[in-house]
Amino acid sequence: MGAEEEGMNEGEARLGGARELAGGVLEDLRALWANRDFRRLWIGQSVSSIGDWLATFALMALVWNRSRSAAAVAGLLVLRIVPSAFSGAVATWISDRWDRKKILIYCDLLRGLLIMWVAVLDSLAYLYVLIFCMEFITIIYLAARDASLPNLVEGENRLTMANSMTLGSAYGSIPLAAAVFALLKVGSSPLLRGLEGMVFFSDHPYAFSLLADALTFFFSALMIKRISRPLILHGERRVGEAGAGEEKERVNPREVLAFAFHNRFMRTLTAALATGTLGGGALFAVGVVYVNEVLGGNDTQFGFLMALFGLGMLAGIVGLQFLARIRAKWFIFKLGLLGAGGTLIWMSLITVMFMAYVAALVFGAAFSVIFLTGITMVQEVIEDRNRGKAFAVFHSVSRIFLLLGAALAAGLAGAVGDFHLHLGIFRLHVWGTTIAMFVAGVLIASVAFLPLRQRLEESGTEIVTGEEDLEADTGKSFPGA
Repeated sequence: MGAEEEGMNEGEARLGGARELAGGVLEDLRALWANRDFRRLWIGQSVSSIGDWLATFALMALVWNRSRSAAAVAGLLVLRIVPSAFSGAVATWISDRWDRKKILIYCDLLRGLLIMWVAVLDSLAYLYVLIFCMEFITIIYLAARDASLPNLVEGENRLTMANSMTLGSAYGSIPLAAAVFALLKVGSSPLLRGLEGMVFFSDHPYAFSLLADALTFFFSALMIKRISRPLILHGERRVGEAGAGEEKERVNPREVLAFAFHNRFMRTLTAALATGTLGGGALFAVGVVYVNEVLGGNDTQFGFLMALFGLGMLAGIVGLQFLARIRAKWFIFKLGLLGAGGTLIWMSLITVMFMAYVAALVFGAAFSVIFLTGITMVQEVIEDRNRGKAFAVFHSVSRIFLLLGAALAAGLAGAVGDFHLHLGIFRLHVWGTTIAMFVAGVLIASVAFLPLRQRLEESGTEIVTGEEDLEADTGKSFPGA
């Protein structure tokens, strides 16, 4: 009886711990929703995310219908990533020196006006130019937004949840955006019958989708304007304006970027993030070939695989709310890297569709954990005055290496090709696609062993007192991190 009672008590204790954990998550969720400023930001971002996906679907369809070229569609996707290499320097330059609220509002207004212009364009060349400009502005927007979030949300767990809600709204809006896109397409939507006979709409069947995206940008700007708390704590400073106790000087983008790369914590995190996004790019690049050739599927099954990847991301977002309360973020980040890398290796070795579906769920969950814990650690470690620099690098690196991963994976798969490997009595079919996925998986898993914990422990001294390595390299002093 004593053993039975002990077992019952242990079970009750575990159940009580689980209830307490769930209660803490719900309490933080209620507190976040009661935070009017965060609620306004989140609602604006959620509506804007629907518009973003709506415009993405419309632009891809528009370019395909006008060009009938897969290369032209790929060029559109490239132009949505390449600006990261250029706008990161500008984002670091302004997001820590200017009023972030104004930055967010102006970026939303500019993007809304640009997408309205795209809606009436006839030339693909001009469309590419405007999309390049929009993505340039988007990096500046993301750096300012993520740097502002810790000034709206108090508490470590609530900051993790706030980041999760932001990412969740971005990817959770895909199904709704797809449905709205179908309803706003002139020529196929039952709501817009008769408009295809008009010259403008016959030439611009996706105009309503693009104009709807513009309205979501304007709505987001309105919600941000209503935020009452300051989004930057150290005050607005213009370029060349000296702060208290500082020598008046003009800061150039190279030196600002050098800060983020010379900070030991940021350098280690950036290396891990870059390698992790390589794997995400690899899956997107060779995913359709993997499903069709290795698994013997079709485009519909590829679409289902990617849907499961998105569902896995949402599962990772929810699971992180509980995991972040019982484990350190550096541990969760490394666990995500090992999970993503191990899953890609697993996918490279299987040829069964059902197993690939399961793997896509796991990979999506691991990918979202990597991204969210990375964002949250930067927000917690880096001080407000330099947080914009860190996030400009964070978003630029993630986008650039996503594209680089796609290019390298496609190149490696094409170079290796398909061949048969003879191992005694066994004859194995090897695909270049699976080789690319295997290599990407090994790279991702390997960076889990970078000394991130040590860098976090060191950051208490480095971040507060200054960056000696940076000062030695640039000859300039940046107070605080």
